Amino acid sequence: MLPGSSDNSDLTSLSYSFSSSNNSNPYSHFHHYSYSESSAPSPPPSMDTLELAPGKGLGLFRLGDTLWHVLDTMRARKDDVPKLEVSWDPKNAPKSAVTVHAGAVTLLFPSSREQRLSLIHVALDTSSPLSITYEGVVLASRSHPLTRSGVARALGPTYAADGAQRLAYPGVTFELSGSGREDAVVSLSVAPREEGVLPSIEPLLKCTIQPGRGATLSLPHDVEIVLQETTAQDLLLDLGTPLRKYWKEDDRLDRVWGAERNGGDAQANACFWNYFQHGLDLLVVDGVVTKIIAHSNIPGTPEFQQYARCPWILPTDAGELDFTSPLSAFRSQLPSSSDSKATGVGSNAHNSHLAPDMQRTESRQSHSSNGGGAGKKKHKNRGSPDPGSRPGTPVTDMQSRDSSRDGAGREPVPADAMVLDRSVEGGLDGVLGMSRSQLVGFDGLVVEVDEQSKGICSVQVWRDPV
Repeated sequence: MLPGSSDNSDLTSLSYSFSSSNNSNPYSHFHHYSYSESSAPSPPPSMDTLELAPGKGLGLFRLGDTLWHVLDTMRARKDDVPKLEVSWDPKNAPKSAVTVHAGAVTLLFPSSREQRLSLIHVALDTSSPLSITYEGVVLASRSHPLTRSGVARALGPTYAADGAQRLAYPGVTFELSGSGREDAVVSLSVAPREEGVLPSIEPLLKCTIQPGRGATLSLPHDVEIVLQETTAQDLLLDLGTPLRKYWKEDDRLDRVWGAERNGGDAQANACFWNYFQHGLDLLVVDGVVTKIIAHSNIPGTPEFQQYARCPWILPTDAGELDFTSPLSAFRSQLPSSSDSKATGVGSNAHNSHLAPDMQRTESRQSHSSNGGGAGKKKHKNRGSPDPGSRPGTPVTDMQSRDSSRDGAGREPVPADAMVLDRSVEGGLDGVLGMSRSQLVGFDGLVVEVDEQSKGICSVQVWRDPV
């Protein structure tokens, strides 16, 4: 059993296999099992040799890295990591720890608001090509098995932990097969030198949501983003250049609901700035930030691994709300928007979530046309607002309010919620267990709730134009 973990009998596992593709879309991420040659960074040196840094990391794996960063790095290492397995508890996905298995390396991300790497575990086997070095000297390899005496020569004396079969040093622990001097080390684990204190690698420590106003980012210095006031130049100075930009070109909501009700976002100069590493999307219109979307990166949801988990909180008089809070807590602690009925939520929420997904939809279609979806039956788009819409686009399913209509046995959708079904996106064909989301509007805020896990997938902060 992995140190620091519990019984894995009830965990859900996903295996990811990476294959080359001609898809150049920057949104080619994990959950549709593809690898994008042009969007991935240049890979670092081979993973066959990992340098041990007690209390800090092992090779390219650094304690404190986010789950998104680690998986995105592995995605760029398709030759070294052709397959990996991600496990979590499906019964409580929002609060579940996540375990990543990549060959002999196991990575543990405990349940937390930050979703950061806290334990690196490596099984040492003479049949594995993996080599471990320490301060530039080979510590363990296929031809040089690590023993108790080898550990002592490299790191010096220490106290035996849990009997004679475990050697513990600050930030690293070695498990042995027996108690003799030449007993082999069967595994090693790298953890923080001080329990519970992770190195601060990711700059975003907290995102404080302010409905109807904006958000304050702790980087660790505070950066306040005020809707209708913060400019694109401010973003460049405080956050740097976004990893991607997406120009919002979808006008279906304007055509269906009317441009005035839709908030007028479907302008040619409306652009989403995508800070995937922070879990943030910022909509910039005419050089000014008009909306903020913070993503939760909940395992098992359609958008898992699209963004890092944004460590967002929403302070209220009764306490803090976050992605693990039930929707009932939002309903009881936040004022409802006067325009939060079914049609009103669409005017504030649906458009902002639909636009970023359009780009991912196009990438999945092109990936399928390049052979990524070969052999799979193509499903007819079930919910396009009009015949001219692109196939596979995620849309709200207004008829699904009555669970008896779709025959899926789902609970009835509340009257103040809209439904977003991402399973109609191209590239998700054949992926089982993808649940729908519900969009619920409040005063200055829209909450996206995953129907299956009940977790808050994302929150959007909006503000009426001044």
